Amino acid sequence: MVGIIQVENLKVHYPIRSGFWNRVTDHVYAVDGVNLDVEEGKTYGLVGESGSGKSTIGKAIIGLEKITSGKIYYNGEDITKQVKKRTSEYNRNVQMIFQDSLSSFNPKKRIQDILSEPLRNFEKLSPDEERRRILELLDIIGFTEDILTKYPHEFSGGQRQRIGVARAIASKPKLVIADEPVSALDLSVQAQVLNYMKRIQDEYGIAYLFISHDLGVVKHMSDDLAIMYRGRFVEYGNKKDIYENPKHIYTQRLLSAIPSVNPDSAEENKMKRLKVESEYAKNQAEYFDKNGRVYDLENISNTHKVALSSVQKGGTM
Repeated sequence: MVGIIQVENLKVHYPIRSGFWNRVTDHVYAVDGVNLDVEEGKTYGLVGESGSGKSTIGKAIIGLEKITSGKIYYNGEDITKQVKKRTSEYNRNVQMIFQDSLSSFNPKKRIQDILSEPLRNFEKLSPDEERRRILELLDIIGFTEDILTKYPHEFSGGQRQRIGVARAIASKPKLVIADEPVSALDLSVQAQVLNYMKRIQDEYGIAYLFISHDLGVVKHMSDDLAIMYRGRFVEYGNKKDIYENPKHIYTQRLLSAIPSVNPDSAEENKMKRLKVESEYAKNQAEYFDKNGRVYDLENISNTHKVALSSVQKGGTM
């Protein structure tokens, strides 16, 4: 099935300047050749440590980062040069939830204005229609209309994040990019926000690109997962592929680091983690090239892709 959005060989490189003439002497390869197909109504998890490039992908898709090269297609049309146009059809249908809910809001605007802004940007509604839509959004996230005259600083982090979710879905987008939307919240509040996101997806058929470093949260939310390291995907597959049959050493390292809730298995998990770390230190050349770059993804099943070396492709994996 062809996705509503296709990302083809996306690269985002930042120049490093040095010397008296401030010349470009090198680059930071934040994103270095990523492909992704987004189907309607599905949730895609994007996992990696800080600095792996996962947030840069989300910002590049929505137009907040300049794309060095690559293509973005929306419904089969190349819209790479249009992603920064604020009023385009693409920007209406691709929205974002930010990690820091407070800094993503204008502190001088009331909640009424924050929620009405995307409606005024993309739809021509009468004042009554606009108010009805805003009340619908509030109902979805569990608020009443008395919050509309308040300011962002008057809410807790979890409440602001729910308002951020409402703002993101106001224009009824096809894709919402959620960049670490619950990482700063308490566990109980995380569950609340995630459940609202699930409910919204069921009701509107929205696709999510869920960016996180938390494998537990991603497992709960996602249909397919991409594991990212050094600006590239090291592994891609559905939940069963990634959690039950991880093939890349980096994926295995991430999974082995998940704390166990069972104290009886603590020693067993420790030994497993040490084994993975030993293999990583011993056999890095099989997983990364001589420059430390992640190899290209290769299909090992209909749903599972792994970044393989030529040796591993030959069947010695």
